[in-house]
Amino acid sequence: MHAAGQPVDPAAGQRAYDAAVEAQIYPTIAVAALVAIGLSFAAVTLALRPLTAVREATRRMARGDAPMLIETNRRDEIGGVADSVNELAGSLQRLEELRRQVTNDAAHELRTPLHNLLGLIEGMRDGVIPASPARLQQAYTELGRLIALVEDLRGLADAQLAGDRMTHEPVHLESVVREVVLGFDAKMGRHNLTWRIEAPESGLVVDGDTGRLGQVMGNIVDNAIRYARAGTAISVSLVRRGSSVRVAVHDIGETIDDQSLAHVFERFFRADPSRARGSGGAGIGLAIVKELVTAHGGVVGAESNTDGVTVWFELSLRAEESNRITAPDPATSHRSLDAPTRA
Repeated sequence: MHAAGQPVDPAAGQRAYDAAVEAQIYPTIAVAALVAIGLSFAAVTLALRPLTAVREATRRMARGDAPMLIETNRRDEIGGVADSVNELAGSLQRLEELRRQVTNDAAHELRTPLHNLLGLIEGMRDGVIPASPARLQQAYTELGRLIALVEDLRGLADAQLAGDRMTHEPVHLESVVREVVLGFDAKMGRHNLTWRIEAPESGLVVDGDTGRLGQVMGNIVDNAIRYARAGTAISVSLVRRGSSVRVAVHDIGETIDDQSLAHVFERFFRADPSRARGSGGAGIGLAIVKELVTAHGGVVGAESNTDGVTVWFELSLRAEESNRITAPDPATSHRSLDAPTRA
């Protein structure tokens, strides 16, 4: 208006200015608000997409369906939740595979003695097989195998729950080892085996459950007797390794190849299935050993060399101030002992 040479009224100019602002800024604010809302909705949708996938994945797991992995590259808290659900899904998948494997293995182990027993009973019922003492003994043997397998399965389930049921007290490990090995004296005699215990250091005290540790030693020694060659010696050694003690049982017999050695502590695994089945083993004893040693906070392992197999486990020693415990009878605490062969 001033440039056009028209008189300028300040009030009219202000009104014109206000009208122009209202005509431009309000639509701009409205458009900006709509754009912001749209962008916010898109951002929130993208941000919460992993949570939607998490909800769906957890619902599938709750229904018992196959676990579903969540794909996300996020590194924030939501991404952490998705990763945790993926770990849970993987664990559930492994547990399901293990359940199926255990079920199949148990069915396989039970099927053979059951079919043998059923065949014997049917044969004797139909008169095809005479009910002689030898046949009855055969049926009795098959029934014994069934009972032994059921007991092994119960023992494995019990070992898996051992962590919640164990007592924790000072245990003089050498005394437990000697007591267990002496309990196998007659069985070693029947297999024409001798035994030797080496404990170059006394005072090897651990914190644990005496009964459970005895079960660990019993399973390892029983396994060694089963596969040791007649006329050889089974060696048991206790060696301090820093703040831990290693108990190793070595038998002289057939070796185990490296591929099989990595699986000896798995359920129902046997390096020689036919030989183990004939000797009464179901491949559960060392699995129980691993469960019980793990419950004590220890580790297990196995080694095979040119003359046999060594199965070992390690446990942490108690603190020196806790090692003040009544020592074993001096008459039985000598550092090395070779038992004579018994007929």
